[in-house]
Amino acid sequence: MADFAAWMNHDVLEVGCGIATDGARFAEAGARYCGLDFAGPALELARRRFALFELPGSFVEADATELPFPDASFDLVYSHGVIHHIRDTERAIDEFHRVLRPGGTAIVMLYHRRSLNYVFTILTLRRLLAGTLLIPGGLRVAARITGEESAMLQGHRDLLRQHGMRYVVDSSLFLSKNTDGPANPLSKVYSRGQAVRMFSAFRTVETEVRYLNLRIYPGGEGLATTSLARRLERRVGWHLYVRTRT
Repeated sequence: MADFAAWMNHDVLEVGCGIATDGARFAEAGARYCGLDFAGPALELARRRFALFELPGSFVEADATELPFPDASFDLVYSHGVIHHIRDTERAIDEFHRVLRPGGTAIVMLYHRRSLNYVFTILTLRRLLAGTLLIPGGLRVAARITGEESAMLQGHRDLLRQHGMRYVVDSSLFLSKNTDGPANPLSKVYSRGQAVRMFSAFRTVETEVRYLNLRIYPGGEGLATTSLARRLERRVGWHLYVRTRT
């Protein structure tokens, strides 16, 4: 979806670069790469990674909603799985539009509201499994069924004890803690229509979905590679990709 090789000799900004796993691929492909993140420790690891592999690039510690760049600075803004974790997602999108040159592209991944992972795995299956964590021996049973680490499941059990039934019935709270771990403060999900509306300032907006996220199911990773799963993920995948042009 990123099409790394297409960005040779272009100015690329990655918003929420983390340790620059994708950033390294942009740099290797010849992009003029800049990685931005709010987390200083992640940026330090990203800088070390680029130094170790002798890759060109720069890094900036800043907020996605206040990009420290002039208007029309980049050909591509890339953000994979980041802005659905911040409260003012729309402000970040406005900033993406501002720093892109005319004809520039934004490629953004959001969590998909109409996905199998959200509708069934998180809101149904994980809720059912959450109740077992308070039963004696339930943590071991859940670990055996899902393959999740005991420390992760312990975090969910602590949240159950802290919030009681609100943890299970509050969809926003439960979603946030069941996407990127129990310490994750916020996650949001979007439909294709919502994504198109949020990016309405752009000249063109296209959406695609990928990735079923079957990792907690026995044999799920193998199942995800089958031709049936590949077709299914185009409709109910967990990752909603938005590709826009200014």
